[in-house]
Amino acid sequence: MTIEQLSVVIPAYRAGGTITRAVESARNAGAAHVIVVDDGSDDDTALQAETAGAVVYRQTNAGASLARVLGAKHVTTDYIIFLDADDELIPEGVSASVRRLEENPGLVVAAGTVIGVGTDGNERPFPVRFDPVNTETLLTVGHGPWPPCAAVVRRSAYERTPELDPPPLAPRYAEDYELLIRLSLSGAIDVRDQPTCRYSLAGGKSVNSARSAIEAKEQLRSYYAQFLNIDIVLMSERRLAMAARARRARAHWSSGEKSEAATQMIKWVATDPSYALRKLASKPWKRN
Repeated sequence: MTIEQLSVVIPAYRAGGTITRAVESARNAGAAHVIVVDDGSDDDTALQAETAGAVVYRQTNAGASLARVLGAKHVTTDYIIFLDADDELIPEGVSASVRRLEENPGLVVAAGTVIGVGTDGNERPFPVRFDPVNTETLLTVGHGPWPPCAAVVRRSAYERTPELDPPPLAPRYAEDYELLIRLSLSGAIDVRDQPTCRYSLAGGKSVNSARSAIEAKEQLRSYYAQFLNIDIVLMSERRLAMAARARRARAHWSSGEKSEAATQMIKWVATDPSYALRKLASKPWKRN
């Protein structure tokens, strides 16, 4: 069934190996329009996307954030999903998110959960990370609750975000986090425990440049918290270093690089052993 008011925007760079699956998942989820922005690829990403049924726009390599902006400029439907080129949508979850938005005009985002997919194909469902999702919780918790593929966004709210105060920082990293903060300033965000996408755990720039991504996130937290007069606790230098190592460890583990993951975890523990042990003791570890 086609959802006439839904478009999917996919930024893609050297995504020849995954773009067909991403486009097909968008079409299977009912998207009336699938837009791929080829971010300066030197492979057959654009050709494969067109063959799979997407409309393709091209730009000189400038990053996924600007690719999303370019793609969104061509959207005329009421709702948008921003899907990465190595992720896939789940039709039932997408349909439910669209229904939530149609039934609740005050909502600007409707989202579900994700199923993480490792490079070995093993799937790991993730629960709701926190609820409610609003400006205060986004800033106090200190991270986004989902990757872009998990959320359906009301286009009118998305188009208002640049005009809201304070002006956007538009960092090189953590741009998804800032977008969600700005969307939360214009309306309510809904989250429910239903899978809406399959998300590649291999990681992209937020893993390859983990420290820069986390530093950008903390800069955003400080900026918006000060403007809105919300009390938050920023990460210390030690916690920042640990978070970057933990992020890299998770990506290595999901990619099957167990020894690299172990190395990062050893460094994580060594940075602050007492804190690391408390964190480990507080988690309900179980075999997958």
